[in-house]
Amino acid sequence: MNQSTMKCHVCGFEESIPFKCNYCGESFCHLHRIPINHSCPFMDKYIEKRKLMIQDKHSSRSKSPSIGNDLLRLLLRAARIKSSKTELLHLSIATLLIIAVGLSFNSYRYVSWQFLAIFISAFLVHEFAHKFLAQYYGSWAEFRAQMYGLIVTAISAIPFMPFKFIAPGAVMVGLSDRYKFGRVALIGPLTNLVMGFAFLASTYLYPYHSYLYTGASFNAWIAMFNLLPFGTLDGQKIFDWNKIVWGCTMAATMTLFIVAYL
Repeated sequence: MNQSTMKCHVCGFEESIPFKCNYCGESFCHLHRIPINHSCPFMDKYIEKRKLMIQDKHSSRSKSPSIGNDLLRLLLRAARIKSSKTELLHLSIATLLIIAVGLSFNSYRYVSWQFLAIFISAFLVHEFAHKFLAQYYGSWAEFRAQMYGLIVTAISAIPFMPFKFIAPGAVMVGLSDRYKFGRVALIGPLTNLVMGFAFLASTYLYPYHSYLYTGASFNAWIAMFNLLPFGTLDGQKIFDWNKIVWGCTMAATMTLFIVAYL
């Protein structure tokens, strides 16, 4: 193991930026970062803290029973963005690689701001959708770049590569509720689907703007790739949660992909 990585105390997975438990002080991967997932010896402290947080939420609700105040609190909670310097650094590195992949389509000969805007927005909106919904549910959620994903994305930035894969990392969340976890996984591809159909609808108003077709097809491709029910992709999480939702979303994505390429 090199000096830039550290093994998870449970599974031995090497993390470049491991998560340190605030209770036992050991280092873990993103899957075992929560005390309940690594059988923390100080689980009682963790449970007590969670109980206090729940009590605080109930007490704050009892103090403001007004429907208007409840709605305002929900809006403020949805708009609140929690981040860190580490997340911003990882997002910056991932975004730069995605820009490189976008420029590689033209062999770095010229820059099209419309083309780059499509690439960057498809990635950032997808990841931020995961993050916002997870935080809305009260979970910790931050983007983390993965070394293998960065390497694959960097290889895709080579102009003569026939296939382009954009998978520099993912948003890590700490949700144990299966329903909420499934919805957090779904919202990422769903945003690409909405953006893709919006681009497609715009082509009827501006039929000679080729970048609109690119926006529709690229967002469809991003959604379809992430909906594959394999490994750590969103599709596997959605498939495990609700197979009907997964099937409907994949069908809509394939429809968009086909129509965008006609």
